Amino acid sequence: MQSKINRFFKSPAIVADNNVGNDDLSNWDWENKKQHSIFNTYARTGRNLHSIASPSTVIQKPIIEKNKKISYDQLHLDFVQSDFLLRPCSICGVRFTPGNVEDEKLHAQFHKRFTQGIQFRCWNNERVISSNKSGRIVLILDTDPSSHRNKVEEVVKMMEIELGSGWIAHQDCKVYLFVSLQRIVGCVVAEPIKEAFRVVSCSDTGHYDNARKKERKVCPTTLQFGNIVFQREVEKRSVNASDSEVSVGRAIFCESKPVAAVCGIRAIWVTASNRRKHFASQLLDAVRKSFCTGLELERTQLAFSLPTSAGKALACSYVDTGSFLVYKLV
Repeated sequence: MQSKINRFFKSPAIVADNNVGNDDLSNWDWENKKQHSIFNTYARTGRNLHSIASPSTVIQKPIIEKNKKISYDQLHLDFVQSDFLLRPCSICGVRFTPGNVEDEKLHAQFHKRFTQGIQFRCWNNERVISSNKSGRIVLILDTDPSSHRNKVEEVVKMMEIELGSGWIAHQDCKVYLFVSLQRIVGCVVAEPIKEAFRVVSCSDTGHYDNARKKERKVCPTTLQFGNIVFQREVEKRSVNASDSEVSVGRAIFCESKPVAAVCGIRAIWVTASNRRKHFASQLLDAVRKSFCTGLELERTQLAFSLPTSAGKALACSYVDTGSFLVYKLV
């Protein structure tokens, strides 16, 4: 043990006496402190400014280079959630990522277009059918310039969100746009037809609708465990024209004998924030007055494609009877 202690105090920097090889501490002259001294020298280095700041105060900025995108770190944890990346909007139907600034901005822009209408000022050569304080109605044909037809395609894409895709318009259709406050807020697509079927009056089928309502079961949207309440999120689905006619609220009974008809309302649409303002009625009036050259059709002469529940209500209200005309899409 003594030898280990001696080796601990042994140092080449010690200036010892003549008994250098002796490891015994008794040979040290403890009274003469200058004889046994140790010298340590240190070199001063340059000042490092980065080392002064604490780690919490250092802000790392992304290095931006030309023609290169900035890489961002992951801000969410993926635990296999059902709506981890995309969440559908209950109004416009667009899926977006909550918390993503760019994604939310794009959704806000599309949501405004869907609910308030597509921006539109005017064309040099417009075919204006009617105009009043609420706006004007413009007719577009397939022979019009490409800029007019491109605007129609933009509106049709917006309509397809609610009405379904792939059937709304074709080259023989006449498209009527309702323009209000420099926005397209409504659209009607009309086409020439030869025959239609008269719907049995809504009052005759009222007992069927009441029976269907009684059969419905109201599903609860909340689930409670003590003080914890879970709210179920209901997703709004777009209605497709190819759905079954016997779905709830859409059952239509027609007469077996067809009648002659010339104008078919293939699709009609008004933005969500502009409904209940009689824009749809004004569009239908414009169709009646301009669809046939030199002839104004009666309201009962308009035929509607297989309507949704909202379209059925519109047809009954506009024709002022439950016995309106319907036709099948080709």
